[in-house]
Amino acid sequence: MTNDTEPRSQIVILCADLMFQSQITGAARLQGFSFSCALSLSQAIGQLTDEFPQVLIIDLNQPELDWEVLAATLQKHPQLTSIAYGPHIDTDKLQQARDSGCDQVLPRSQFSANLPRILKTALSPDD
Repeated sequence: MTNDTEPRSQIVILCADLMFQSQITGAARLQGFSFSCALSLSQAIGQLTDEFPQVLIIDLNQPELDWEVLAATLQKHPQLTSIAYGPHIDTDKLQQARDSGCDQVLPRSQFSANLPRILKTALSPDD
């Protein structure tokens, strides 16, 4: 968890699956991106800033994911890049993520296979 005296991270990871979380943090670390992990949406929201580009990665299997709070957060931070992933068979959650305003919504397998490119693209300045 981050407090007000700690620097904010480029990537905020909302994921309760510690094994998969380590895959994401490993990819971020290899590319030199700063990151922080959150176990709840409220923790993730507390780590957001408008001071520099950030990416919010959302595991759609996150327990008690509040879609209304997520949608409001994404509206409040329009410069935030949001990437959601989940099981390809859970089409309802994938659609809810789209409806909430996530910039990218991917099946977990596609997210995992393309993770380094996804992070690099999301944090690259627009040309």
